Amino acid sequence: MIENRDGSAASILCELIRNFASERPHGGSRDGIIGVVALLGTICNIELSRILAKYLGEDQMLGIVCTNSETAFSLETYDKNGEVDLQNAVYAKAAELGKSISGEFRVICLEEISPYRGEIEGCDPQRKLAFPHPTLPSGEIPPGFMGYAVNMVDIDFDHLATRTTEGLGLRETLFYRLFGKLQVYDTREHMKQASVCIDHGAVSLDGGIIR
Repeated sequence: MIENRDGSAASILCELIRNFASERPHGGSRDGIIGVVALLGTICNIELSRILAKYLGEDQMLGIVCTNSETAFSLETYDKNGEVDLQNAVYAKAAELGKSISGEFRVICLEEISPYRGEIEGCDPQRKLAFPHPTLPSGEIPPGFMGYAVNMVDIDFDHLATRTTEGLGLRETLFYRLFGKLQVYDTREHMKQASVCIDHGAVSLDGGIIR
């Protein structure tokens, strides 16, 4: 559980967001903070969930997602010497909870992301990206191809309506930034066979990763 990771900014913000949600049960972000990457979507397949977590790494999984850079900069303030002021901003919020933050933390700003601007599949509220299937030189779809990682994340219901000022959702921004056109295969062997049509990386359910 993220909230049990003592000393992480993600655990503190999870608690703050949870408290905010209890105060405003009909949604909304807390001061422009959307949430932590790992909690904004789910993946039903446990093997896929594990390999994508490994692909991203803990640093990105615990990244704090904000609507804009103004919100991101507000998470930290600095003293006259340019050092992080541990008495203010998110550090002060942690102190209010009887906790402290150690180390650095990653912040991702939706408005700063270069988004996907192509077509969306149908009218699905999940707004999956309409990528063409990869094809072998023979014109066939590679055996074992399961889809694109960006489309295999089910965005949390409370964030299906989250949008940038341009009207773009989390899949076109955050998850496209994290996964791009990363392909998913059932096995390493099938992934290896499809290498000729893998341009932006791939993972397999049995633990293979091509970056």
